[in-house]
Amino acid sequence: MILPQQVFALPYILPQNFSPLATNILMWGLLLLGYALMIVIFSYQFKKGQPTPNKIFQKLSNQDINAIITGFIVLFIIKIIYVMLTSQAGQTQNDQALQQMFKLSTNAALMMFLMTAIFAPLCEELLFRGIFMRYFFPKNTVLAIFFSGLVFGALHFHLGDIFWTLLLYCALGWVLAYYYKKTNKLLVSILIHFLNPELSNQVRKKLFAHS
Repeated sequence: MILPQQVFALPYILPQNFSPLATNILMWGLLLLGYALMIVIFSYQFKKGQPTPNKIFQKLSNQDINAIITGFIVLFIIKIIYVMLTSQAGQTQNDQALQQMFKLSTNAALMMFLMTAIFAPLCEELLFRGIFMRYFFPKNTVLAIFFSGLVFGALHFHLGDIFWTLLLYCALGWVLAYYYKKTNKLLVSILIHFLNPELSNQVRKKLFAHS
C-alpha cells in the first residue's frame, strides 16, 4: 500500500533532462498500475473461500444509507472533539504531508485527491475490514472491531503526532469496523471512509483551491 505513494519522489530521482511530460506520464502509470494490482489482490483475498459470494459493491438498503449518514456524523463529532482536545486545530502529520504535496503542482494535487478520496477508502477497507476482520477474530466481533481499528490507527500514526492523533485514527477505524460488521457490506464502510472529514474534505478543498 505504501509503494504507489512513492511516485511523488520520482521528480527528485529522475535525471534532470527528463521532460516534465514524461515524468507525469510515468507517475500516473505507476500510480494507477500499483493501485490496480492492489485492488485485484485485495479483492481476490476478500472473496477467497467465502461460503457465499460477497461482492464489494452491493445494493444499499435504507438501513445501509442510514448507517452511512450516522457513521459520517459520528466521525464528524470525533473530529470536533479532537480539535477541542488539541492545540493543532486538527492538523495531523497526514494533513501536513497533504498540504506539502498540494504545493507541488495541480498534477500532484489531482493524484493526491484520487489517492485519498478514491483509492485509499477502497484499498484500506478491503484490507483492514474485509480481509483483516475475516482472518482475525472472525467469531469475536468485539475483538475484531477493536484490533482492526487499532492496527488501522497505528499504521496512520506518524512520529511527531501526539497521542490524541493515534486515538483519532483508532476511533476512525473502530467506527468503520463497527458499521461494516453491523451491515455486513464493505461498501458502507468504504462510503463512510470517503465522506470522512479527516481524510477527504481536506483533500477536496485543497484541490479546488489550487486549481
